[in-house]
Amino acid sequence: METFNLLKEKGYRLTPQRMEVVKIVLDKLEKREHPTFNDIVNEVKARMPSISASTVYNILRLLEENGIVVSFENNGRTYYDKAEPHINVVCIDSDKVIDVEDGELISLFKSKGIRPISIVVKAVCS
Repeated sequence: METFNLLKEKGYRLTPQRMEVVKIVLDKLEKREHPTFNDIVNEVKARMPSISASTVYNILRLLEENGIVVSFENNGRTYYDKAEPHINVVCIDSDKVIDVEDGELISLFKSKGIRPISIVVKAVCS
């Protein structure tokens, strides 16, 4: 897996905990889900009951620091997403998060010297 190779190249050990968290996060992102920290912790704990929430947090932080994922906050929840330029629409009426691809908006940012990874927009989606 590309992510595992990247982490190994950067000198990180591929512990069972890291591998499990990475697998779960990448699987959810591949399905275009926007998992919350609690979603990830609960799924990891179901597979590895002894893992602590702080270990999961540290692994997620490592993934974010290495450009593998990005996070954003909404209503006290931390969501994780792919680190690719796109717009996350947070539906305030349903708490859903929808990805919107908008090359024009991304290009506008780039023309201003800004390289967006994730743009978060709150909206009414009903």
